[in-house]
Parts: sequence; structure tokens; C-alpha cells
Amino acid sequence: MSAGRLRRTLQIMEFTMKKLIFVIALGLTLAGAPAFAYDYRYDNRATYVSPGRSGLDWRINRLNRMLAHVRWQLSRYRGDWHLRREVDRISVQVNRVNWRYRHGYDTWRLRREIDSLRYELHQIEMRLHVRYGDYYRWD
Repeated sequence: MSAGRLRRTLQIMEFTMKKLIFVIALGLTLAGAPAFAYDYRYDNRATYVSPGRSGLDWRINRLNRMLAHVRWQLSRYRGDWHLRREVDRISVQVNRVNWRYRHGYDTWRLRREIDSLRYELHQIEMRLHVRYGDYYRWD
């Protein structure tokens, strides 16, 4: 008789544990539902835009990425010492542009210098005879 009672007690405890696991899973599911109901249309993204810079930070970032890409191309396509020296000169100018940007230099001049440096980097790509798929997309 005691074995039957023990079996019944274990069955009740097992059923109770299954109910508890189900309730916890249901609670976690319902708690996560409001996270998916967030409306992104009214998201205020003003913190991601620096006012008054008119996209200059985007241009600086793009210039730095292009310089890194041209350095990679220079090592891959084995550019001669003339091209390496020119990339080093452009690298110094890019560092100067980065410093001027961080210290609040004239945005119009910076934009003009950035465009000029990107043009020079593109000319180096052309002289390296880079394959079509390896050109840096600078649109």
C-alpha cells in the first residue's frame, strides 16, 4: 500500500513540475511580446546625425575606408615604390584631414580636400590595373 501511495505522490509531483514549466514558458513568452510590438516609425534618430556637419563625418569615414582598401590593393597587386610613396603621402594628408575634422576646421575646405584625396586614391587604383571586382565603390 505504501508503494502505491508513493507512486501516486510522484505522479502528482511530476504533473505539478510540468505545469510549473509550462507556466514559466508562457510567462516568458508573454513578457517578450511587447519587445516585438515596438513601432520603429517614431524612432528619434537625431543622435546619429551631427547637426551642422552636413554629412562630413560620413565622407571622412568613407575616405578612411578607401585608403585602407587601396593599401590592401597595393599589397595584393604589388605596386612599385612610386605608388607606395604616393599612398604614403596621401596617408599623411588623410591623417591631417582627420585631425582638422576633430578640431573643427572649415567644412567646405575639408569637403574639397576629401574629394581631392578620394580622386587621387582612385587614380592609384587605375594605375594598379585592379580587377573590376576589386575597385572600391565610391559612389
